[in-house]
Amino acid sequence: MADIPNLAGVATAELVEKIGGGSFQASYINWSRTLNLLREHAPGWLPESVPNHNGAILHEAPVGAYLLIRFRHVDGTVTPEVPQAVMDSRNAAIPLQKITARDITDTHRRGVCLAAALTFGLAYELWAKVALESGYQAESERAEPEPEPEPERESPSIPSKASPLDGVWDSLSEEEKEFIRAQADKVKQAFADGGAEAAASMIYRDLNLTNDEVMALWTQLPSNIRNQSKKFKDQFSTKEAA
Repeated sequence: MADIPNLAGVATAELVEKIGGGSFQASYINWSRTLNLLREHAPGWLPESVPNHNGAILHEAPVGAYLLIRFRHVDGTVTPEVPQAVMDSRNAAIPLQKITARDITDTHRRGVCLAAALTFGLAYELWAKVALESGYQAESERAEPEPEPEPERESPSIPSKASPLDGVWDSLSEEEKEFIRAQADKVKQAFADGGAEAAASMIYRDLNLTNDEVMALWTQLPSNIRNQSKKFKDQFSTKEAA
């Protein structure tokens, strides 16, 4: 019977990415990097979904459904199951009849990372908001102060052309801004996991946004995501984006 490894401290600061901005900024490690750490530091342990009594992957709840995720060692040792709800962009349970294949795959990835943190302590620091150590920088380098940056010279301001997005963000309430920031984080994660087509799917279909909400979302996305996702717009919606 295999021992349960303790992987606390394995994840390092170099693996962390940022999404969002201001008070809504969040730190995360891409799911593929998390699982690569598992392969490197806990060989023989693999994630698996526990089926329901009918052999299906989804477990029905009073509202929506959830997955049960656990890990199995090649010697047959299994860990306790960890539930992960199937949720929409607002973190609300999706009704069972409306759950799609994309919802299941996204939930599985989130659930495996959650189960790895709960079971092995892998990247638990992100959930607990504990600072991660650098895995590459020497102690002498950490102690050396960074040089003071030179002050930037102000350049003459050049009037910019009017844009359909001008004033969109400022017109929103704080509650609406918080909602749009959350959707932008979903799109950025989809882009990181599946590229421009996955991001376009989120923007034009999966998030079920109004045209005004799409325009507001546009103001919170980096240009590379906007430009690349536009190429797949027609596959998912006829909504007009700015």
